[in-house]
Amino acid sequence: MSRGVIFSILLVIAMFFWGSSWPSSKVLVTYTSADVVTFWRFFLALLASIPLVVMLKIPLRIDGKAFKYLLAAAVFNCLYSLMFFVGLNYGSAGKGGVLVTTITPVFVYLLTFGLYKIQKGVNKSVKGNEILGVFLGIVAGICLLDLGNLQTLFSKFNVFFVLCALDWAALTLVCQRIRIHPIAINFYITLFSVVLFSPIFLIQPQMLEIFNFDLRFWCMLLIIAVLSTVIGTSIYYMGIAQVGAEKASSYPLLVPVFALLTSYFILGEIPSVLTLIGGAIAIFATYLINLYKPRVKKTQ
Repeated sequence: MSRGVIFSILLVIAMFFWGSSWPSSKVLVTYTSADVVTFWRFFLALLASIPLVVMLKIPLRIDGKAFKYLLAAAVFNCLYSLMFFVGLNYGSAGKGGVLVTTITPVFVYLLTFGLYKIQKGVNKSVKGNEILGVFLGIVAGICLLDLGNLQTLFSKFNVFFVLCALDWAALTLVCQRIRIHPIAINFYITLFSVVLFSPIFLIQPQMLEIFNFDLRFWCMLLIIAVLSTVIGTSIYYMGIAQVGAEKASSYPLLVPVFALLTSYFILGEIPSVLTLIGGAIAIFATYLINLYKPRVKKTQ
């Protein structure tokens, strides 16, 4: 079996880990508060990433510019995690997984296009497939948000997860400016996130209560901290080197599918018809924006 085939299989497994983090996280917030779960997620992820960095001999040297971008990324990461765990208190994990993972690419495109427009002397042409992709992304968002009235639009679930998607899009753009090894980026963002959350120990009396929780809690915590954050992300970055960035970037389209499947088996959640329709449209929109390449007619 070739290395390309092996990494293709590993990438599917990584996307399964990413998808399963949604129902696992919803289980965790039934035990304790979002800030407690967030800190321990980062802390365990940091511990698990140290052997990986050493084993793969990942260079960790950074300059001042990289430090500033990494710190900004860590702030976005902390905000995302807090909104992520709080939002799971108000709705379905499967629906949240579909909403965030499929709407984020649309926000990335819109933010990127906006930055091009702001920068003087920089022009970015808009392709037909990108316009169609953004339009379908908006249609998908309407389906996923289940917009029946203004009260539904501004429900806590919708607000938190739309902000999660916007936050993750901003985090993605910041990380694109960091010129160090991707696994080192993941390591530093996790490290800085632990540091930023460490003051919680002084104000949150429930920080050590997790050691009294049952095996189910610890299994779910290991899924999101080790399997998803460390192993899944590392496989994805290494997969890019093995199968190519273009092919690897298509695998995250599997995340919403796995989020729905694992939410059904772990939580018994049955997705609504609108969630399935919106998710399918959003996946196609992501394909049009990021992966579809129109054929260029050859001139004679």
